[in-house]
Amino acid sequence: MSGAASHFDEQAARYPDSVGEDFTQAQKWALIAAHASAGALALDIGAANGRHALPFAASGGRVVAMDPSPAMLARLAGRAAAAGHGARVLACGGGMPDLPFAPGRFDLVYCFATLLLLPPRAQEEAIGEMAALLRPGGTLIVDVAGARSLSIRYWRRYYRRRGLDGVFGRTQDGVMALLGRHGLSVQAVHAHGLLSQFLLLPGLGGIGPLVRCVRGLPGRPGLDAALSRVLPGLAERWYVVARRDGGDD
Repeated sequence: MSGAASHFDEQAARYPDSVGEDFTQAQKWALIAAHASAGALALDIGAANGRHALPFAASGGRVVAMDPSPAMLARLAGRAAAAGHGARVLACGGGMPDLPFAPGRFDLVYCFATLLLLPPRAQEEAIGEMAALLRPGGTLIVDVAGARSLSIRYWRRYYRRRGLDGVFGRTQDGVMALLGRHGLSVQAVHAHGLLSQFLLLPGLGGIGPLVRCVRGLPGRPGLDAALSRVLPGLAERWYVVARRDGGDD
């Protein structure tokens, strides 16, 4: 994880600290919030500066916020203390696939923009680790890159130039099979990015009205969400909500 730590240390001072200004980003928090019951214990993997961990704590939950970047964790701890959530947020250094926690400990585990940075075999190991950390009936929320997306080559080059292994995708059927092998039942899949990946083309990402039309706004889906829902197999990534088997129905 040294490459990831160095990369995100450099990003810490300018990394976004809000839950999102477009529909795709805001839906990450919407999915977490749906499972942010008062008193729940969550594990936030790839917590960065606390953009999701702090709202989770504000909702009444407790969260272990894990990240490989010391600079990110320092900002997270400072923000948590300033917001009065220091007792509900535990900053923890580390990363996948090695998760040093007791099995069956968490009500909720969520992980965004992190699993997809692991090679396929490490992804499989990480899913198994996350599944084991959930109590029976607990919830996993994770995003997975689409192997058939157009942008995966762009992001692979982007991260390799920064010392990471790249981005590794899966097919939608492969994601479902992977989760099932580890005792997880898929509850929902939200496809994103089929259209917004074209905003990576030079110049398009700077056209504000076009970006808002494609990406939408918090609570208001854009064209990307609509098209991704129709052709999910070609989406850039999926947000997957899965439940560990064995809990009360």
